[in-house]
Amino acid sequence: MNISVRYMNLTNDNQNITKGIATISIDDCFNIEGVTVKRSKEDKLYVQLPQRPYYDRETQEKKYKNACYPTNKEVREQISEVVLEAYYEKLEERKNTRQENDLQEDEETSL
Repeated sequence: MNISVRYMNLTNDNQNITKGIATISIDDCFNIEGVTVKRSKEDKLYVQLPQRPYYDRETQEKKYKNACYPTNKEVREQISEVVLEAYYEKLEERKNTRQENDLQEDEETSL
């Protein structure tokens, strides 16, 4: 099974637990939008598949249920690995772009 990331967008809010939002493709024939990279309370990154809200009938409390999920551990691990790899690549791109912009600004101010 080939799992790839079609899009990865990083969030700009450091206070937000959501760090990135992705669209993944499975075998180039099935896309899943809304795959998120989140930071846990223990400061570790994890991947969460899309969820949909619902209200508990007894408590009327808003809860969330998985909209889709892998049927085995291996597929979940593969999805997590691919999404986190794309997240780190995008983070590195952002860092390099900022460094290039800072360098250009330094060159412009020295002229």
